[in-house]
Amino acid sequence: MKVSINTAVFLDDLQAEVSQLTCLQRLQRLTASAIDAIEVRGEFFKSETKTTELHKIDQLCQQQNWQFYYSVPEELFQGSTINAQLATYLKMAQVNHIKSLKFSLGDCENISTETLAELQQQLSATSVQVTIENQPNENGTLINMEQRLAWLKAAQSDLGYTFDAGNWCWVDTEPLTAFTKVQSAITVFHLKAIQNKDTVVLTANPANWQKMLAQLQSTIPVFLEYAIPTDQLTEQIDLVNQQLQQRQAAL
Repeated sequence: MKVSINTAVFLDDLQAEVSQLTCLQRLQRLTASAIDAIEVRGEFFKSETKTTELHKIDQLCQQQNWQFYYSVPEELFQGSTINAQLATYLKMAQVNHIKSLKFSLGDCENISTETLAELQQQLSATSVQVTIENQPNENGTLINMEQRLAWLKAAQSDLGYTFDAGNWCWVDTEPLTAFTKVQSAITVFHLKAIQNKDTVVLTANPANWQKMLAQLQSTIPVFLEYAIPTDQLTEQIDLVNQQLQQRQAAL
């Protein structure tokens, strides 16, 4: 397995309105052979060009043999209902060969058994993976995530779980502590390092991110999801790939 890339690594460019397609084309030139998948972010598409850009990113992914993931900047659970746009997002994913859609968890407090069953019908009818992510707010506290993941497991839901290592820092929880509690539910892993509630680049110095990757199931994709200066991107990719290779060698 190789590392994967969320377009958050290009945050400065995206905030300057450089398209995600342009960023990914640059990634292709930098280090195409060193990654397994890419994940785009819905909030950085322009409505008037989104359809065309997604199609071109789909083509690029097929050319480079990258798996295609999509981060939806919305919550899946919304009080007593499911996000009304889920079916639209699933159709978008199918048209563009997107493997997985990620939503923020949201508020599950008043989701009925019937509503959860209706969600499962939608999930069963598609090959697209849908995951929920721990949020940096009250919905993403460790006790809440443990309860919600247990609830979904008991309901035999096909929802996956994206573990966001950085978001735990905003709910005053050490990521490694959270990892040990929810590890069995993880289907996608978002990797970032946080110091004093600020994102920093990874280093080779012993740290908890290496401990988590060493324990993570080897089939679970690992995405870099933090702003990385262009001149350090290849170095960061290589650093995580080395860790993944060491893990594989130890199996």
